[in-house]
Amino acid sequence: MLENSGQFGALRPVDHPLTVGYPKQKMINYHKIPYVNIAPEQFEEEMEKNGTFYANVAIWTMLFSLPLFWVLDLLFSKPQWVNYMFLRVVCFAVSYLIYWFGNKQRWNYLLSLNLIVAVNLGLAAFSCGILPASASMPYYMLASVMVLLLNTTIFWKPIYSMMHVGLTYVVILLLYSITGRDDGYAGLIRNGGGVYFLISSFSCLIAHNRYLIVRREIQKNLIIEESNKRLLEQNEMINDQHQVIEEANRRLKQLSDYRQNTLNIMIHDLKNFIGSNQISIDLINRTSSNLTMDQKEILSYITMGNEKLHYLSQKLSDSADADTGKVTFNLEDFDIIPEVEKAAISLVDAASMKQISLQVNLSPNPLVVNLDRIFIRHILFKLLSNVIRFVQKSTVISIHTSESENYCVIEFINMGKPIGMAQLTEYFNKLQNPNSHDSATNQSGLGFSVSKKMIEDMGGELTYNSNDTYGNYFKIKFKLA
Repeated sequence: MLENSGQFGALRPVDHPLTVGYPKQKMINYHKIPYVNIAPEQFEEEMEKNGTFYANVAIWTMLFSLPLFWVLDLLFSKPQWVNYMFLRVVCFAVSYLIYWFGNKQRWNYLLSLNLIVAVNLGLAAFSCGILPASASMPYYMLASVMVLLLNTTIFWKPIYSMMHVGLTYVVILLLYSITGRDDGYAGLIRNGGGVYFLISSFSCLIAHNRYLIVRREIQKNLIIEESNKRLLEQNEMINDQHQVIEEANRRLKQLSDYRQNTLNIMIHDLKNFIGSNQISIDLINRTSSNLTMDQKEILSYITMGNEKLHYLSQKLSDSADADTGKVTFNLEDFDIIPEVEKAAISLVDAASMKQISLQVNLSPNPLVVNLDRIFIRHILFKLLSNVIRFVQKSTVISIHTSESENYCVIEFINMGKPIGMAQLTEYFNKLQNPNSHDSATNQSGLGFSVSKKMIEDMGGELTYNSNDTYGNYFKIKFKLA
């Protein structure tokens, strides 16, 4: 996403490649996920993050459902309403203490979740089993809804759902046997127990399906994130090659102009030489009586012609040696603001892959600098693309241009998780061979070092900072023209 008050158009999602008309086997292979590309540690970390999120949702849902049971007790168990209210308050307090203590001690989310679910389902099963048959139906219905909602919300292995549902079965059957009902287990089934057993068993199947679906979604998201990262790297490599091609074309044009000028000089000198020879011939014709002296003069002109031929050969040699391989900057005066804007526009798609928003704040006044336009485009693209690659996803990158003390200032600001000064220092000092483009495109983070080197070569300055106070901050300074 790119936010700039209407300067850039809104993004539209790209449709997925069509699979219509593909053979069945190809479609199956098309939808297969390459699990081998997922790092086990990263996968387990994402599994735990998702499990913790859904666990928090389920825990707070159970805690805030306490008023519903109060209403149920008041309507169907009015004589024992106060006692049941006390039990439910105790259950709420115990659940919250487990949640609070688990977070403080950094327990695994499964431990806290299993304890809280056991306490709440145990109380629900106790209520269903201890009440008389005439009042048990609403409790079975609400317990069924509670178990169904839990298993459609939570993300854990289905064995945990089976364990807790089995625990409620044991509690209900045990209490029903202890109370000695006259109608036997048939009364339990008729008065809501059968519905609860059916819905709770079915909800375990839902928990199993949900576990497989969410697990697959996590795998797909990890692969998509890795693919996006590779696309960013490939995009930077393409831009590197584009810059190399542009620089090579410019040098070829300069070389062509130089050689063309040399050729013009050679042609001009050759014409003069021909004219001199013609004059010599005319002199010989006018002084034919003294042939010996004319021969000497012709010989001297022949010598001079040889010198000119030598001069022309030297020119050709200089022309062949003109391409020395040294990069020279083609400095010109131009406004740098449109170049910053172009760099931001070209990286909108790359930023959207990481759900990063680009906010562009351009100076209202032109900032004219005397720099190499091609290299400036390359620097801005490379630096911004590396900032996008290494900052935290789902954050904002602000791009600012301003004038300060006769200097053009370009700032990239991200208030997400800091990359770290030590890590940035390592990135900015990676460059060993500035002219090695293979090295520059195959090493992670080397784009920072390449950008810094090119900025300094053109007389600019690049500073950076990364901490909890300022986030990730990058500033480029060039002297105004």
